[in-house]
Amino acid sequence: MRALLSVLTLLCSLVSSSNATLAAALVESSRDQTTLSIGRNTIIADSSVKYVGYLASETITVTLEYSASCNIVFKDLARARRRGAAAEEIGNVSGTPAPGRATNTGAVTFDLRFTAEGQTAAGAQSGLAQLNLVLGVDRDCDLATGDPDGVDAPTVIPIQISVSTDSQDD
Repeated sequence: MRALLSVLTLLCSLVSSSNATLAAALVESSRDQTTLSIGRNTIIADSSVKYVGYLASETITVTLEYSASCNIVFKDLARARRRGAAAEEIGNVSGTPAPGRATNTGAVTFDLRFTAEGQTAAGAQSGLAQLNLVLGVDRDCDLATGDPDGVDAPTVIPIQISVSTDSQDD
């Protein structure tokens, strides 16, 4: 009987610790999109992503998707200009479509790590990355104009990625 009680106590302990681990796991809590009309081309892009359950200084991988009514080409993803030292690091940026392979859908994937987090009123740590997604855009939807991909000019799309160590969205 004592052995059975010990086994049950151990099992309960394991279950409760695994639930705590699951509660602290990173979860995407919201994703918003923006729609831009640039000449005859309409672009829909992910513009804001919020994660909860972030572990301080953890590196996360983020993917943003975009589509357009005409050709687009991935150009760059960079920090937005702002005052003060950067509180995040971005790396391993990989975007599609690449120049020479223009199409009307694409995505950018990158690693993001916050080097300094703020604190919420509830005591959770939080971070906000303000980035610029740069796409080459075929404004007039005419492949005969612009570069070989039909791209007439770059367009900057503001992006916000926020994280919180809280386990739920406020």
